[in-house]
Amino acid sequence: MPTLAEWRVTDTGWVQVHVDADRAGRALLNLAVDDLAVHLDQLRSRGLSPGEVQTASKGVQLASVTDPDDNVVTLIGGFRVVY
Repeated sequence: MPTLAEWRVTDTGWVQVHVDADRAGRALLNLAVDDLAVHLDQLRSRGLSPGEVQTASKGVQLASVTDPDDNVVTLIGGFRVVY
């Protein structure tokens, strides 16, 4: 993708930087988690309100939470390196 730079920083971690003028000054963070439902329950128990779980493809599910500065953290369940 022409607007993406990506680095693999660990065996299981990547950093991606996108050009997106509409989101300038805000961040997106994606975290792959081992049990999406458990992590969402933990967020709710701390008073946060993650969005609905959405099914992507190949068993991957996503849910996001947005902070007051419009930064978005998306938790990814079912993520794997090889599909």
